[in-house]
Amino acid sequence: MIILKTVAVGGFAVAVLALPGLAQVLTLFKPKNSYERGRVAKSYDYIKKQNYIRVYKKDGKDIVEITKKGRKKILQYDYENLKLKKQKKWDGLWRVVMFDIPEDKKNARRALSNKLKSMGFYKFQKSVFISPYKCGEEIEFITNYFRVKRYVKCMLVKEIEDVARLKKVFELS
Repeated sequence: MIILKTVAVGGFAVAVLALPGLAQVLTLFKPKNSYERGRVAKSYDYIKKQNYIRVYKKDGKDIVEITKKGRKKILQYDYENLKLKKQKKWDGLWRVVMFDIPEDKKNARRALSNKLKSMGFYKFQKSVFISPYKCGEEIEFITNYFRVKRYVKCMLVKEIEDVARLKKVFELS
């Protein structure tokens, strides 16, 4: 997974990158000997077989694309540091995440609430969290992670009460 994460950390996680296959991946890791080159090659083959990346040719170049499955895997490995990315320009929409998780799953409810706060959501009410930042994949991942997806609802909201306070919290203009 280190190869997948390294490619992603290099700024390539969202889309497509032009890499001449394994040769370029090897240059990212600078293996010192044939043993290390073999390990990188095996890892590269593994992430290809697991469909975390898709490799194809375009305009005579090899293209390595991180798939949706690959992005989810990256999120899984970076769970502890999972944060919402601030956009340069806010689109004016609020992302509202609300849940009604049964009492027999109270540990998952508490963990979800704590994770949303640590990701940068604002706790609007007991089980309602708000953010101005895009968060679809992250919410998909953590609700699956805690096995509470069916109890969680997400909304895009254009107008909301207390907007001045929310804009101040998120330092929006």
